[in-house]
Amino acid sequence: MIFKRLSKLSRDKKNDLFFKIIEPNKETRILDIGAEVAGSNYSEQLIDIYPWKDKITAINISHNQIQAIKKKYPQIKAEVADALTLPYPDKSFDVVYSNAVIEHVVGVKEQKKFASEVMRVAKRYFVTTPNRWYPYEFHLRLPLVTLLPWNMYIKLGSILRFNHVQQKYMWFSGQVTGIKLLSQKEL
Repeated sequence: MIFKRLSKLSRDKKNDLFFKIIEPNKETRILDIGAEVAGSNYSEQLIDIYPWKDKITAINISHNQIQAIKKKYPQIKAEVADALTLPYPDKSFDVVYSNAVIEHVVGVKEQKKFASEVMRVAKRYFVTTPNRWYPYEFHLRLPLVTLLPWNMYIKLGSILRFNHVQQKYMWFSGQVTGIKLLSQKEL
């Protein structure tokens, strides 16, 4: 499927960019916000490819994701935590890595709180999000919907969107919630 290839290509490019820009080494302490273990339908996550797993602290709000990380990578410190109130002292990490999480923090005030927490707990950060104006929307897996006014994006998404759990497109699957795409400027 073309969308799966686009997603993998995007993730691979972001991972390559992370290593090129951040230049981590065996001493680099990383907080991975929104960490997940790559499933069979997804490309590799940072925790799957990072060579110094004992230097990663992985957080997610999902208990299931944290349990999956602990099972697959026992050397990674994995815990349930909310990115809006990170339970770590200031500058306790060298780098915060967060790929495609901030758009799930709905509300400008909350997104600013997320960004403040990221900057508070780390010396450097690598935060990515799908661009609001990119012609393909990775959450709904629909082309060109990002070019629509936001209310039409929401309406179309409630009529047709991709269900990641069932791995198929669903008609009339309910209101799109939990996504607030950002433009480059907003990020």
